Amino acid sequence: MSERVRCKRIIDGKTYNTETSTLLGEYVGDFLSEFLFKTRHGAYFTYCDHPNEPEEIVRPLEPSQAQRWMEQYCTAESLEAEFGEMPDAGDDEARFTLRIPESLRKRVAQIAQANDQSLNAWILRCLERCASTAEKEVQ
Repeated sequence: MSERVRCKRIIDGKTYNTETSTLLGEYVGDFLSEFLFKTRHGAYFTYCDHPNEPEEIVRPLEPSQAQRWMEQYCTAESLEAEFGEMPDAGDDEARFTLRIPESLRKRVAQIAQANDQSLNAWILRCLERCASTAEKEVQ
């Protein structure tokens, strides 16, 4: 942003001031520019300068809306700096307890360590391989 945006609006009794807020991201398109800000008290809002509008548009956002805005227009690093580390894509994890003899656990742990893997990662790999084989046999 070459020039500092200067705009102050009061919406529903709350002040949204670009000069006292932190700029989190910006989108500059052919016909409009939009900037995401966070107030000193943690509220998010966008400031939009559109040539067809008589004055600037300030729009308060819920945190989930601000996160989606950043997902669309900002880098992953700036998004995670604001909202924390995002989970990897894929299925949700499920936890369950598996009871096995201690001697087997020790053997499996040694094999996992020899392969530079955690016990969990090694067991998961074995289960995936076994499930794939069983699926092929059923078909």
